[in-house]
Amino acid sequence: MAWIKTIDPLEATDRTKEVYERIVKERGHLANIFRAEGMEPDVLSHQVDIYEQLMMGPGPLSREEREMIAVVVSAANKCAYGVVHHSEALECVDEDPGALKSLLAEYASKHETPRNKSLLVYAAKLTLDPKDITADDIMDLRDAGLTDREILRANLIASYFNFSNRVSLGLGVELETGKTRTYRY
Repeated sequence: MAWIKTIDPLEATDRTKEVYERIVKERGHLANIFRAEGMEPDVLSHQVDIYEQLMMGPGPLSREEREMIAVVVSAANKCAYGVVHHSEALECVDEDPGALKSLLAEYASKHETPRNKSLLVYAAKLTLDPKDITADDIMDLRDAGLTDREILRANLIASYFNFSNRVSLGLGVELETGKTRTYRY
């Protein structure tokens, strides 16, 4: 499951049990990445709050745009855990079983909408070369029609998934199989 001790839901007590139960109630199951973080239940609880606000709460980007950013960041980080989870979410939100294939093909294509292309290029650059982000990158987003609030949300989502990917990769979190990977989206 991970390279460190994880807390099984059946063995969880006190705050960890409370946080796990909340996640299961809201999401349908407990992902391995959350089990790996079970020894820090207060941090896990705040992390879940941030995730839910960024990805499912009201905001300036569509749910599809949010999932596209999560997939591109995870792919840039070579984090299979994040790519699989969020490509499944993208396909669910987009209601298209080929949404990931389309996303990756369009990302490399000149036919992608300027808005989506700029979002994905920005997310990839922020992931791979954050020190190279300049005011010109922000201007490219504005030129593609994004507002400053949308740019901020894109930055927060890309930054969150860089954090989450590093937790997964740095602790050797294994991908769930079968129905244990099925979330409520």
